[in-house]
Amino acid sequence: MILLTHAKNNRRQIHSLSMIVSFILLVCAVLAGSPSLAQSPSSAGKRSSGDLVSSTPYKTPAAFKSNARLLIHYMPSVQGSMTRASTLLFVPKGKAPVGGWTVVAWAHGATTLGQKMRAPSLSPELDGGLTADGLTSDYVYMIASLVNAGYAVVAPDLEGLGAIASVPHPHFNAISSARSLIAGVRAARHANPQLSSRLALVGHSDGGRAVLAVEAFAAEAPELSLKGTIALAPFTSIDATVSALGELALKTPDKATALAAQQNLYVAAMATGLLAQSPSYNLGSVMDADLQKLLPTLKTKGIVEATALVTQAVTTKTPEGFLGFKAQWSTTPEMKAFLAANDPAVTPGFTLRLPTLIVQGTKDGSVLEPLTAAFSSKLIATGAPVTYRTYEGADHFTVIRKANTDMLVFLKGILA
Repeated sequence: MILLTHAKNNRRQIHSLSMIVSFILLVCAVLAGSPSLAQSPSSAGKRSSGDLVSSTPYKTPAAFKSNARLLIHYMPSVQGSMTRASTLLFVPKGKAPVGGWTVVAWAHGATTLGQKMRAPSLSPELDGGLTADGLTSDYVYMIASLVNAGYAVVAPDLEGLGAIASVPHPHFNAISSARSLIAGVRAARHANPQLSSRLALVGHSDGGRAVLAVEAFAAEAPELSLKGTIALAPFTSIDATVSALGELALKTPDKATALAAQQNLYVAAMATGLLAQSPSYNLGSVMDADLQKLLPTLKTKGIVEATALVTQAVTTKTPEGFLGFKAQWSTTPEMKAFLAANDPAVTPGFTLRLPTLIVQGTKDGSVLEPLTAAFSSKLIATGAPVTYRTYEGADHFTVIRKANTDMLVFLKGILA
């Protein structure tokens, strides 16, 4: 009887121990399979900006002395809900400095008007196919120079871009791009606790415009300490650019077709951005039949191919025969409000309070130097701590290498 009781007790103990072990193994499996549960503080309840879904290894370009991860995380969409976004994180190899790796958030230029697969994380050049399509973006060179200088680089695909994207890409949207960068940095700090709260911003072209918008939203991430911004050839002053291209076409008739195509592409880009936040927007208020017919196709292409399609369409009918953007396109109420909200050159009261470096090439045919100079002067007149530098002979992409040394010196100064 004593032996039987002892055996029963042993079986109860073994059964209890087995249940405990099974429970522990189940918890461990859940945490291991769901990085967001393990690393994002609000993941169990309502989703928040930067909440991490996954962090997986990413093939690092040979020029980088870093480890790389592809992060999937949440960010606020311009459509009003939380959406999943993708961001690359490059962390220098070796031991983190005291206080953690200082972070530089990188904003790429326009890769597309709406094709989500034209995302930097999906191309080896980290530029959404710009180099593959014939433009040497030098984005690998840019990011490598930052990583190799000892900064952790956070490089979002931006809302609506990347394999995981499920919402339209809101082109030229200041709120979206600012929150893409903020959410990407937050996700990176969830994925790697060795990242510092110290942050600087660097962007090129449309990304240059994007980083200029982040300061206004910095309070949404009070745990981050934004120190300053670098904007390379920022894509601003859109209405003035379209007008200037028209004036240039009159002076150089041999370039009239290419310049007309560029004008139409810029207006199409603005219309696409407006449609992303207001799907019922009436395109007929800013463009005529030929450009309207072409727009759905343009949104499915990379920016280089889209440019070629517009050029071909304009060439077929000649600039005068192509029914494209309307002369008063920027004065319609909806478009005027869109530009005022997203183009810092015309945003009422726009200024900056943190150190900012704006660089521009004198031979840039996409972002015109006189307009960038006027925008920078306007900022300086408001008391903004802006430094404006030009690089003789540099175009829209070669300015990246020419300004690189000055950029690194500026970063070292604001992050010291």
